[in-house]
Amino acid sequence: MKPPPPPPAHGAGMRSSRRCEPLPPPVQSGEVTEEELRAYDGSDPKKPLLMAIKGQIYDVTQSRMFYGPGGPYALFAGKDASRALAKMSFEEKDLTGDISGLGPFELEALHDWEYKFMSKYVKVGTVKKTVPVTDGSTSETAEASTQTTERGTAEGQAEHGEAKESESKESAAEETRE
Repeated sequence: MKPPPPPPAHGAGMRSSRRCEPLPPPVQSGEVTEEELRAYDGSDPKKPLLMAIKGQIYDVTQSRMFYGPGGPYALFAGKDASRALAKMSFEEKDLTGDISGLGPFELEALHDWEYKFMSKYVKVGTVKKTVPVTDGSTSETAEASTQTTERGTAEGQAEHGEAKESESKESAAEETRE
C-alpha cells in the first residue's frame, strides 16, 4: 500500500485555501453615526463590509463580490441605502436613510429588501442620526436612531394620519389596472 501523496509545496494551492477560510465573526457596532458607518465601505479589506436599511446595520462581508469595491452594489456599502433600494436607484441623491415621501410600491420594495437582509445577514447595530427637534426651536437637536428612518413606513404614516391617503391611492391604482 502506498503512502498518501505529500501536501502541495508552499504557495501551491493557496488560491483554493483562501476560498475555504472562514469569515471573521460579525462585528457588533452598536449605535454608530452615518459618518462612522462610512468607514465600513470596503475600502479597507481588513474591516467588515457593512450597510444599513431603515437604520438597521447589517454585516454584508459574505457578499463582498456584490457590495465590495468593484461590485454592482458597492455604492451602498458603508451607508444607509434605504431610499436607493426602495426606488431601485443608483443615484447619489438617493443614497440615504430618509424614506419620507416614498409611495406604497416603493415602501413594499424596501420591505422586500429589508426582509432579504434580515434573513441573509447578521444585524450588527443601528444608525444614530441627529435630527432637528420638532418643537419649533431651530437651535436644539436631538439624537434618534431608527425611529427617524421609519416615518415612511405604514406605522409612521398611521401616526401622521397619512395611512388612509396611501390606501386610497393604492386602491385607485388597483382599479386602474383592472
